[in-house]
Amino acid sequence: MDYYLNLCYILLCVVIIPYTQAFQETTVQTCDDEVFQARCPFSQELFISQAKYGHIEVSRCVDGIFETFGSLGCYANVTDLVSSWCNKKNKCEIDIEDPGVVSTKSCKNGLPMYLDISYVCVPGTVAVQSCEAIAVNRQLKYLLSSDIWNNHCFYDLEQNVNVELSAESNLKIRMTMQQVSGHNDIAVETYVTQSNGQKVALGESIQFESDQVTLTLTNKHPIQLIGFQAVGCDDMAAPVHAWVSREGDMVTVGCYHSEYEWKMSCVGSKWIGPRSNCTDKQQDILFALIIGITVLLCAIVITIGYVCLKRSKYTYEAKSAPYEMASMMSDPSNTHTWQKAKLQGNNDTLILPVNSLQGQTLQLR
Repeated sequence: MDYYLNLCYILLCVVIIPYTQAFQETTVQTCDDEVFQARCPFSQELFISQAKYGHIEVSRCVDGIFETFGSLGCYANVTDLVSSWCNKKNKCEIDIEDPGVVSTKSCKNGLPMYLDISYVCVPGTVAVQSCEAIAVNRQLKYLLSSDIWNNHCFYDLEQNVNVELSAESNLKIRMTMQQVSGHNDIAVETYVTQSNGQKVALGESIQFESDQVTLTLTNKHPIQLIGFQAVGCDDMAAPVHAWVSREGDMVTVGCYHSEYEWKMSCVGSKWIGPRSNCTDKQQDILFALIIGITVLLCAIVITIGYVCLKRSKYTYEAKSAPYEMASMMSDPSNTHTWQKAKLQGNNDTLILPVNSLQGQTLQLR
């Protein structure tokens, strides 16, 4: 019962997508004594969609007269051989007399033999060399479905192939699919399973809200070119003394030592929104303490300077006329007992007028 339910679920989730030819296919006929030549634009590579060798039909290599012999239509399928020589290269040349080509001859002698090769130019593709998950980064890369089918370790019980693609945490995966070769009337069943188990049909371009997906191919033909790329914003580094909390395309940044918070949103690959800074309270206290000590020291220096300035002023006035220095010897009221002396740090030193000694004494403090 569960098997049928799962089967119905898959049928509902998978959309049958008709595809038109996404790439221009070029067909070249190479006659006797000629060399097959193919070249792609820069950064693109060759993909051989079909190659035949024989007297296939009336063409520029076979005159219509040979049709009367009734032997046209004979050819050998040399797609694998030519693909091994040309695929994933920017240019390729094949001499029709190459022993590898001639050895595939299976037609009667006497009729002209020629090569009929069809190819397309596709973007550079990733070589699938192991069964591990394919890393997805911001560079757009491509896979050929034929390369995936050639790795049998991807097969499941239903003979489908499943390939895991993984990007960095919190990034999203964008995928595209284009038909390279094959008949346009063949329906394509290709879907992607996200990390939450949801299955989504793969279309021409779709972005998944997940950093890990599983690609499932159900048909070996037609050949498809599958593009993949990581999009979104990298995880934000927490500022000093702050924490960061992310939910999808939104982040909240807050300070450890306060309730201040701000929010930013992911636009493209950039975080957009207000930016601020957080400070450490301990550093604030230390800074305030340093300022306080500095102010106190400045006040002390200013006070000492003021006192020294006042003393210098009194000393200057004492040395200026009409005053002179005198020291008391005995009775202060008897001016005859005063002795003139130089100022030598004596707190009892008096400043006397030169011409009058009565009532004009000043004591220096």
